[in-house]
Amino acid sequence: MRDDPTPGIFAAEQRRCAAMLANNAAELDAVLDARLAFHHSNGGVDGKAAFLGKMAAGRIEYVSIDWSEDSVITLSADAALLTGRMLTVVRVESVEKRLDNRVLEGWARSDGVWRLVAFQSTPIPA
Repeated sequence: MRDDPTPGIFAAEQRRCAAMLANNAAELDAVLDARLAFHHSNGGVDGKAAFLGKMAAGRIEYVSIDWSEDSVITLSADAALLTGRMLTVVRVESVEKRLDNRVLEGWARSDGVWRLVAFQSTPIPA
């Protein structure tokens, strides 16, 4: 197996979060895989185009993203899962929400670049 994917996954996730906070569509497009399935904590699911469209239209605005309890599970040389807890402040349709979720992300590496393939967030009960 290749080197430990953990540093690459963490760097890619930091890049993704920074792009979301800056609403940088070009940077976000580069870190999201074409096969993206983004499962929101409300049960909705977006593909890559729909998710980028909502960001571009201002329907989703990320204010803060804080990770904890994060760890990488290696599946193969070019596939891994990132799990952890994510506290997020986001505006959805101009309504600010504070989300405390368990998160599971699927990452795939192609041409040496890690891209997010799947995102699943599950609310933690108060």
